[in-house]
Amino acid sequence: MQKKKEPQIPEVLVFTDVNNYIDSLASLVVLAYLADKNLINIRGIITELGSYEVRRRRALYTKGAMSFLGHPFLRVVPGGDYDLVNEEIENNYIQSDLNAVFESAGMTILRSGTLFMQEYIKSVKDRNIVLLFNAPFADFGKYLKATQDTVYKKVKKIVVMGRALDQKDEKGYYLPDMQCFNFKPCPQAAQLLFEYVQSKNMCMTIVPSKTAKELEMDYGCLEGIEKSKNPVYHQLVHLKEKNEPSNMAYDMISALALVDSLFIESGGMIKKEEGAQSNISFASIVDAKLMRAKFCEIFKEKLETKTISLEHLKRSSTTAEGKKDV
Repeated sequence: MQKKKEPQIPEVLVFTDVNNYIDSLASLVVLAYLADKNLINIRGIITELGSYEVRRRRALYTKGAMSFLGHPFLRVVPGGDYDLVNEEIENNYIQSDLNAVFESAGMTILRSGTLFMQEYIKSVKDRNIVLLFNAPFADFGKYLKATQDTVYKKVKKIVVMGRALDQKDEKGYYLPDMQCFNFKPCPQAAQLLFEYVQSKNMCMTIVPSKTAKELEMDYGCLEGIEKSKNPVYHQLVHLKEKNEPSNMAYDMISALALVDSLFIESGGMIKKEEGAQSNISFASIVDAKLMRAKFCEIFKEKLETKTISLEHLKRSSTTAEGKKDV
């Protein structure tokens, strides 16, 4: 009898502009949770948006945040240069007392995101890579332009926080909405991505920005964990004061959409447009209450201060001794 093959855990590359808005940091909590549950294997995070110094600080900040979330050995690298469209918006890097805490805990790979992708993707044998675009993706645009076939052979799925236009082009392809924040700074990369995945019929899930409104987000996920000593919790509370609750939802939703089954179990839906010929699906929310409850569960598990009672230690000791005798 042939042994049943174990399902592969998808290997994920994340593109983020963390620190720009509250949703970017919140999405790291979701990613850490998914990794803890062995639902994904985060192989690297590339920090995009702004001048090199801003991207470098984003990388330090991300590395530090993921360390506090229990993943200190992740490879984090600042993205490469691109032509800035709006320096004031793209270089937006929120200052707080906790920035130094995050940045000093971070260590980055001092190389370009494109080189990092080349080395990593080349090393992967199976078509098991999932890409998460929670930010502009100049580096991926450069990589795709140079090595298109490699992407087709190695990438299993792409998840994009962004929007597609209602009207398709003459080929029947979806087009990126260039008014979307993640597409506007690097429009060529967005156009290339949409054209490529549809010409190759690759799987791509688009998480439209309207999902944040569908979720009707509140800050309930930060309640009940006030005793947390985790700097990520305290930074989220600081950012909460400067953001509407809906702003927290965007990148969290797309991070959860990395795992279709969990997204659906949590009140979401991932569905192709009826009659569409491409392999593009759109994420939406069917049960907002259920998904908010899922995010509360994730934040409680990742950020709540864990306490161990003497009774728990006694039970653990007894269990361990019992196992030893078997």
